[in-house]
Amino acid sequence: MKLKKRIIGLIVIIILCGLPIGAVAANQGILSYDQVEGLDHDVDIDDEIVVIYQHEGTIKDLGLTTNQIEAGEKLNDQVDLIKVRDGDQADALVAELLKNPRVLAAQKNAYLKFSTLPNDPKLAQAWQFEGVGADQTWDQVNNQESVVVAVLDTGLNSNHPDIIGQSVDGYDYVTGQTETIDVVGHGTAISGCIAAIANNEIGIAGVAGNADIKIAPYRIGGETADDNEANLGYACAALYHAANRPEVRAINMSFAGYEVSPVLEAAIAYAAGAGKILVAASGNDGADPENAGKTMIPSAYDGVISVGATDRNNVIADFSQYNEKVDLCAPGVETTTLWAQDDYITESGTSLSCPVVTGAGAVLMAADPTLAAAEVEAILKETAIDLGEQGRDDHYGYGLIQLDQALAQVISKDPVMTTAYRTQVQNNGWQALVNNGEISGSVGEALRLEAIELNVNANNYDIGVRYQTHVENQGWQDFVENGALSGTTGESLRLEAIKIELTGADADLFDVNYQVHVENIGWMDWAQNGEIAGTEGLGYRMEGIRIQVKLKGSEVSGNVERP
Repeated sequence: MKLKKRIIGLIVIIILCGLPIGAVAANQGILSYDQVEGLDHDVDIDDEIVVIYQHEGTIKDLGLTTNQIEAGEKLNDQVDLIKVRDGDQADALVAELLKNPRVLAAQKNAYLKFSTLPNDPKLAQAWQFEGVGADQTWDQVNNQESVVVAVLDTGLNSNHPDIIGQSVDGYDYVTGQTETIDVVGHGTAISGCIAAIANNEIGIAGVAGNADIKIAPYRIGGETADDNEANLGYACAALYHAANRPEVRAINMSFAGYEVSPVLEAAIAYAAGAGKILVAASGNDGADPENAGKTMIPSAYDGVISVGATDRNNVIADFSQYNEKVDLCAPGVETTTLWAQDDYITESGTSLSCPVVTGAGAVLMAADPTLAAAEVEAILKETAIDLGEQGRDDHYGYGLIQLDQALAQVISKDPVMTTAYRTQVQNNGWQALVNNGEISGSVGEALRLEAIELNVNANNYDIGVRYQTHVENQGWQDFVENGALSGTTGESLRLEAIKIELTGADADLFDVNYQVHVENIGWMDWAQNGEIAGTEGLGYRMEGIRIQVKLKGSEVSGNVERP
């Protein structure tokens, strides 16, 4: 009997040894990437899925099997890239992954386009820096601690003589190495706009001038010399990696796409939550009849500064994508910058205007390391030259940045005020946040305001805000503070009046000014520091409001009369 069992066991072993390994290990649960092949970066990405974890995670958390997954790669603690065996099942697997409580977002991998329009290589005057006043700021900032800008692009030729010594480690997702290369040149061009060495008697100078601004290059695309595409999965991984580095203060994204991307939106939100300045190209389809006026990603996402391109005459470029998300503009037509092979090139595109804004933001943070990302954005907008239609518009945003004016505001130590507020409007719901005296609500549409949320901030000052509203049928509500809701939602009750007061140890250094548009009256006079704006006992609805906080005794900027 024992002999018979041994013979049967030997036969089983012989049979198993004669089978392919895959036949024995078929449909195993995947516990690590050792069980699957590594990703082949030379093939297309149609069957790849980007997975972002709620927190740190591993492929074991996904509950997948070797029958489902052919290959994969852990890009960092929060981002995985996996390749399915059957491409027809990719959408179904994405749906399955989204049900996993450990997964924040998942989608099929895709390509985004770097936003450059190449021209003939030539060495010419880098006019873009004079155009934004950077020629006046090159020697004004000498910070002791480096400000690092993460550039998500095609890599960097760190040995270019005009940028050598201006970089720190990033990551090359194409090769899997810490040291990046750039076979395209696009990433080197973008980095040059920010940090090309000043006063070295060669080439050009970056917006940073003499400020200690370093580039952390992240290669997320550009696998070959003619490859103009960014890998979505790599972009997400780079955002998480850069967001987790405290020395990185700003992130440049000179790429754009149209497809809705939950994984990229999640990565953007994470980086914004980490306090990074996020800047992206608005895109180059402004003259495309099919796509002109459409929003593009990542520039359309919350927390991202969207940048359009202007020419030497401060006119928006015809290719510059326009939409309601455009925040600022900067030179991007025939601008001269570095090129990969120790050379220079003159190019056009929102790719080139984007790093001018990123570099300007980094200079402000170098001048005052206490500045938050929102404060930097507010300063750049407040000091920009208003072009196009008065106020913000869809082509120029808030206007052409002026680094010299922005830096003067920071160096002067005058407080940088950020007054942000939004209102809920009858039939329209919550409106987008507006800032510093802009109108929230409506004028001439006979729509009531129903609720308001308000926040104020001043760099290096202890200041807050409290406010109360007079509501139809309810009278004065209790005071609320710092972004809380005052009014009602879902009850169709009008706001009739408001009082706003500043709080905090430094409140007595400032005035809060507010003006309301009221039914049958129009714009009322400005109220200040707790005065009533609006009406009581008349049954008139508030329809619009604008709010500014200024140093005590300062005049209200903009139109101080009734419009």
